[in-house]
Amino acid sequence: MSLRTEYDEEAIGQAAAFLDDPQGIREVLDAIDRLADEPRPAGSFPYGSPNLRRLRVGQYRVLYEITEEAVAIRHIARGTRG
Repeated sequence: MSLRTEYDEEAIGQAAAFLDDPQGIREVLDAIDRLADEPRPAGSFPYGSPNLRRLRVGQYRVLYEITEEAVAIRHIARGTRG
């Protein structure tokens, strides 16, 4: 059974700030969509508790929380290009 995906209002605003990189933000949103079926994919890491996790997607980082019914997206950030 798939979990529901929820976005904090702040995370939506953060994602909108990255529209200058349509390919990158598309990859982030695709990875977030996959979390509904696999909330703990390889490459995600606990972030302070087992249900708060961090996922790296290219130069982006997604912080999310897993509950019984949903994956709640808390924060989306972009690192500097190296």
